[in-house]
Amino acid sequence: MTITQEVLEQSCLGLISYSGAAKSDYLEAVECAKSGDFEQAEAAIERGNENYLHAHEAHFGLLQEETGTEGGLLTRLLLVHAEDQLAMAEMARIMAEELIEVYKRIN
Repeated sequence: MTITQEVLEQSCLGLISYSGAAKSDYLEAVECAKSGDFEQAEAAIERGNENYLHAHEAHFGLLQEETGTEGGLLTRLLLVHAEDQLAMAEMARIMAEELIEVYKRIN
């Protein structure tokens, strides 16, 4: 089954959206930890993890579809951007978790 260009582009945009939301949640977690609100920091990490999981699932689906599709340049550029957002969300999660631990030690 061949995926349409429009569906592929929408999938890329969904991946970008979920990744961006995850990154924002992780950065919010750091701000909460900085102010000493570790309960909210952990909640923000959990929200970020949920968004990251959705992004990761979308990425996996895109990779499966892209291997069998002759997409245009726009689709490939969107996929590259989407993958970049996913990678940045993962890095934000790692750094947020580390910084929360640092703020816990300080407090």
